[in-house]
Amino acid sequence: MKKHIVLSVFLVVQFVGLACMGSWQHVPSSLGIVMWGTALIVMFPGNFLGGWLIETLFWQGHLSLVSIGLLSAVAAVVINGIIWFAVVKVFRLIFGRRSVGRTSGTTAA
Repeated sequence: MKKHIVLSVFLVVQFVGLACMGSWQHVPSSLGIVMWGTALIVMFPGNFLGGWLIETLFWQGHLSLVSIGLLSAVAAVVINGIIWFAVVKVFRLIFGRRSVGRTSGTTAA
């Protein structure tokens, strides 16, 4: 059950980030600044790492800027997914063992 919650939150956050990233240039400037900042924060660090990776690998491949942008967005979501689920795994390992240790310690005492 908890895995589905983490996956749902991840997908919603990434969808909001992608929507803001794709549309901030097409809205009035006062709202565009907020959307740009939201996309920057929500898609971090995948937006930087994915953009750098795709531009490094494919810049000389004569791809259009639209193709590079789409590949960068996909790479950002994949990188963010790896990081999110690694962090969740570490938290479950750290806090899961503490809670198990406390319950077994109270039943033994």
